[in-house]
Amino acid sequence: MLNNPKKIKTIIFDLDDTLYDCSGTLVLRGRRGVAKTIAKLINGSEDEAYQLQLETEEKYGIRVNIYEKIVELYNLPSTCAKEFLSEFVQVDISNITLFPDVIGTLIQLKTLGYRRILVSSGDEKIQRKKIDVLGLNNSYFDEILIADRNNSYTKKNCFKEIMQRYNLKPEEIICVGDKIDDELTAGKSLGIITVMFEHGRHFKAYLKEQDKHIKPDYFIKHIKNLLELSVVNNLKTNKL
Repeated sequence: MLNNPKKIKTIIFDLDDTLYDCSGTLVLRGRRGVAKTIAKLINGSEDEAYQLQLETEEKYGIRVNIYEKIVELYNLPSTCAKEFLSEFVQVDISNITLFPDVIGTLIQLKTLGYRRILVSSGDEKIQRKKIDVLGLNNSYFDEILIADRNNSYTKKNCFKEIMQRYNLKPEEIICVGDKIDDELTAGKSLGIITVMFEHGRHFKAYLKEQDKHIKPDYFIKHIKNLLELSVVNNLKTNKL
């Protein structure tokens, strides 16, 4: 079970690659879509353009705009990088499903009395669409916040807002996510308990350069593993 509910009051969840497989669905779908445009400009096949994107990300990492690198490599007009990225982001949001244990875990956490808040980042319209398609616009969460990148609003801003609104101390909050350079670092900087979800391209990137980042407090392979964590008592724990 989670630690004493008198201690932990709120659990904050990330969305992409935490509650569903974004890396294996929307990311690859987006790359496939952009491949059609890139192929025409580099006089290659769509498969070659698709592989080019994957190889460029593998070489430079997920924090680099790979389309700027591709534009440089093929001496394309500089405006192409922005166009490629825009096309990638505007992927068709359909046929995505939650990980099998998500709903059951959220229901159990609600029964146990934990406040559940979803905090996602990106374009607000796109993130809201994902949430709707995944069927999360209901009582599974007490609140849903979007850190809209278009307005330079970050997850750290959201976390501070949550702490103030619910009069919470950092040690009363758990943050669950896959991105070390986003929600996990933001949470850690505020003193929030951090749990890394071991899935997706961001987690794989973290494994390659762990020494460059802060270390999350806990690691889980499945969302249901949250129910097994103990963050204070000397119970069975996944803390490393």
